Amino acid sequence: MTIAAGGTAGGTALVVIDAQNDYCHPDGVFAKAGLRLDRPKQLVERINVLVRAARAGDRPVIWVRMEWSSDADVGLLAQRSAFLRGQGLRTGTWGSQLLEGLEHSPCDNVVVKPRFSAFYCTTLEALLDRLRVATIVVAGVRTDFCVESTVRDAFFRDLRVVVAEDAVAGYFDDLHRNSLRLMGTVFADVMPLTVAATALAGNRTTDTGRRPNAPTDWERAAHAGK
Repeated sequence: MTIAAGGTAGGTALVVIDAQNDYCHPDGVFAKAGLRLDRPKQLVERINVLVRAARAGDRPVIWVRMEWSSDADVGLLAQRSAFLRGQGLRTGTWGSQLLEGLEHSPCDNVVVKPRFSAFYCTTLEALLDRLRVATIVVAGVRTDFCVESTVRDAFFRDLRVVVAEDAVAGYFDDLHRNSLRLMGTVFADVMPLTVAATALAGNRTTDTGRRPNAPTDWERAAHAGK
């Protein structure tokens, strides 16, 4: 079965992870702690390419945000990253909001998470089941933490994962690149942005007349990206 619109068996959804002010903006708490994202405006533009492609293909867009309602909710991370003990990614603050310029819509789905993985203690798995999604296209930050954690957990749930390599970012280039390389072993198909966007915007319905063993759109896209 080829990739399909959300709501159709074998469907595809775009999942954008942690594209929030505190993670990405020069005035966010991570930047103030020395963890700066290079070219956040470029990241916004690239994520928007995928958002537009998903909308063109009638596929769901899911925005994932890391958020805590109290200092106690930060857990062990507050010990490992002391700057988060009393501030950062708190519910209702500017820092928890999505970056300005991202083309999000009130019709999109939003998932709030308390830890790195978008599947841990969240509604994401139930949402994907309800939307009958079998493939997720992942974008956002941080490549080697929240993106990779989510990708691994998706793979453990037998979801196919596509990582748009030009639409994910991290604070350290070596860790970013190593994470892409690791995810590309078995956990995900790592593709250029243009290839992932083209596949996202492609066929809106299942291809019931497809020849047995014929490649799916994502298999063709993965081959094209190599």
